[in-house]
Amino acid sequence: MIAVIELKGKQHLVEAGQVIRTLRIDGAKGDKVEADRVLATIDNNELQLGKPELKDVKVLLEIVRQARSPKLRIFKYQSKKRTSRRYGYRDNITYLRVKQIKG
Repeated sequence: MIAVIELKGKQHLVEAGQVIRTLRIDGAKGDKVEADRVLATIDNNELQLGKPELKDVKVLLEIVRQARSPKLRIFKYQSKKRTSRRYGYRDNITYLRVKQIKG
């Protein structure tokens, strides 16, 4: 079974056993998380679409680890003014393992 879920405003296409990366979700390694906003499921060529979400379907997730994403390097340069600025940014992220899709 494959499901489309929404976590932290981003959509993910998941199936059981898969590890996904998303924005930080509070919790420690091994904690259980439930994605109750399931937008669609696909099971043996049968598609269920929610309008906007499916009510009776849940996806169980487990936190694998908390980390930080690779640094994004940002460089701004203005040639006529002879100015430049360089800085970086890193997101806090969470790796989740899909344990089960109920429904």
